[in-house]
Amino acid sequence: MVKILRFTVFLLLVSLLLGLLYYVQQNEEVEKQSNIGLEEMDLVQRYQDSLDSPLKTVDQDKKTEFITKIEDFEAKMESIPNKVIFSVTKSNQTVYRKEFQHVSCKQILSSDLNGDMQPEFWVLVSKGKKSIIYAFEYHKGNLQTVQFPVLKGRQNFGYLGNDSLHVDKSYIVRSFDFRNDPYSDLSEGIRACYYSFGTDRSFVLNKTLDLEHIQQ
Repeated sequence: MVKILRFTVFLLLVSLLLGLLYYVQQNEEVEKQSNIGLEEMDLVQRYQDSLDSPLKTVDQDKKTEFITKIEDFEAKMESIPNKVIFSVTKSNQTVYRKEFQHVSCKQILSSDLNGDMQPEFWVLVSKGKKSIIYAFEYHKGNLQTVQFPVLKGRQNFGYLGNDSLHVDKSYIVRSFDFRNDPYSDLSEGIRACYYSFGTDRSFVLNKTLDLEHIQQ
């Protein structure tokens, strides 16, 4: 009787041991599968990040296009080595086309700052280290050139270039770097000149702001 009891206990212990080994093995397999899944998810995420990033495309002719739209107008600058081609279409019909030699395009903007329902187009190009701004307004079926104000007096002190344009409400804003202006509270920074544009195609300098460079 004692032998039978001992044998029964032995069988129970062996069964428990086998069950424990099986349980541990199953857990290891599940953990391994989970680790593989996480690695695959990380790989997919990396690919997804690369797909979400904008791609820089360069065609064989090395052309770059800058486009702005307002109402049924579209203005485009096609930038190719040593020149840019500026064109404006209205309802897909070309109303203006002009070539600028030995320059490269930096920006093109459209607006209706004076509220006369006739769009304006602002083009910023660079020629070497020099920045040039061309302005146009559509009027009576034609695109007319507008003389953008040159920097003078207080605005020109310490001018360093690196110009940019943006539209702020009813203003066209020209910004650029400056340094060592004796009349500024800043030794260097960014100067923003705010111009309004009237229905008579005249400009008024409304304000000038000197701003610190934003540290990246």
